[in-house]
Amino acid sequence: MKLKDADVKDLHDMFEEALNRAQRLDRQQRIHLRKKIRNELFGLMSWELATAAAIISRWEDRLSDVFAALPFGFKDEVAKALTEKLRSPLLGKHAKESLDRLYRKTSGGD
Repeated sequence: MKLKDADVKDLHDMFEEALNRAQRLDRQQRIHLRKKIRNELFGLMSWELATAAAIISRWEDRLSDVFAALPFGFKDEVAKALTEKLRSPLLGKHAKESLDRLYRKTSGGD
């Protein structure tokens, strides 16, 4: 499923908020990281059959320095947001509960 422009904007806002919370970055580092994030999000808009796992896998390789600089647990927040944004609107309540259980199981919430 393709991400909508509003979804990409939400992801950009998440990254921006996390960059603002990162305390050990100077101005030049923030500018460099914003450029990398912007380039990845712009490329994401052209993916037709995007999955959360594929996006996170790609970002783990390309944005490893970004995730290292951002607060702990941010990558999990992004993964959860991507899963929810890419979930088909045709899925009903039972599918959402199933996804929630799966997420809790993988993140050690049980």
